[in-house]
Amino acid sequence: MIIGGLNKCSLIDYPGKIGAVVFTYGCNLTCPYCHNAGLVTDGGPEDRYDTDEVLDFLKSRVGRLDAVVVSGGEPCLHNDLAEFLVQVKAMGYLVKLDTNGSRPTMLKSLLEQKLVDYVAMDIKGDPAAYVPHLSKRSFEAEIRESVSAILTSGIPHEFRTTCTSPFIDEAVLETITRMIEGAELYALQEFNPKHTLNPGFFQEHEGISPDLLERFKVVAEGKVRRCVLRTT
Repeated sequence: MIIGGLNKCSLIDYPGKIGAVVFTYGCNLTCPYCHNAGLVTDGGPEDRYDTDEVLDFLKSRVGRLDAVVVSGGEPCLHNDLAEFLVQVKAMGYLVKLDTNGSRPTMLKSLLEQKLVDYVAMDIKGDPAAYVPHLSKRSFEAEIRESVSAILTSGIPHEFRTTCTSPFIDEAVLETITRMIEGAELYALQEFNPKHTLNPGFFQEHEGISPDLLERFKVVAEGKVRRCVLRTT
């Protein structure tokens, strides 16, 4: 597993817990608003952490941290992810997985092995419209399969959408919320134009106003158990 980043202490990434965040390298999406460009671009991360080094750090924090969050990039691209999580779980940590839902087979395997205690899945827009700006090929079937797996897993979860044009409008929100109906939590995230993967893209497209975000929240609240706005 290629680890390109490590946040040794976070109070916000695992709800209600103190955790470390492990960032894996590599992603199969090309979201222009991505803030982890160094984990997505070709050539590998500028800094690379040895897996054993990260595990040793986590061992040294047992009793001081509650959880480990595995984010990216896209963690489910790494075939040895389960092996890593087995070792993390053996230390007694809760595990949260951040995923884009593009590899449902891996996701379902992790859930079945009880290696994940909380899942956060990003839904970038209408799953049928990821190409060409968000991905090079369609992941519609995979995204829907991952949503279904999460909703039926019985474990705590959330879905998240970064709200920016041209990807999100009220019709798209209707599509997404129908797909995730009954979800425990849906977070609508305000777009932050700083340090994005493709800054030039947003010379033509811009974020969504706070008033419109509130309207989106109203749309979502009728379909999910709880909807929150996360602003920058």
